[in-house]
Amino acid sequence: MKSHRGIRAAVALSSGVLAVLAFQGTASAAPVPPGDGWDHVWSGASGDFKVYVEEHGDLISACDTKADGKTPTVWVGPGTGETTWYSFRVTGGSGSCVSKSASLGGVYNLPEGQKFTVTACSYGCGAWPFVNDH
Repeated sequence: MKSHRGIRAAVALSSGVLAVLAFQGTASAAPVPPGDGWDHVWSGASGDFKVYVEEHGDLISACDTKADGKTPTVWVGPGTGETTWYSFRVTGGSGSCVSKSASLGGVYNLPEGQKFTVTACSYGCGAWPFVNDH
């Protein structure tokens, strides 16, 4: 009777390879920054970034969602778009996220009831208004 060790070894090896490939596949999912409930979520037109806004705590996050060598930049300001309260860049490549919130104080503590616009650019740009009413 022949040994089935070779077959068992091949099955075990192929199962391991499939497990690694499956894990890598899930790693490419869009990153989600820390936060428990997002009031607004916007995506760049070419799928290169996502912007998240949680009005309670004035939490604004952005994530780089595409391995294209570009660095998403975010500007936050009043609804007119004429001035900027603050800006930040998402460095670190695809899968990286950066967050700013009222807990940092100063310009990051957005006044309640005021309209703001979040503008973000990477390959292309987008601008999204919201009223900070939480």
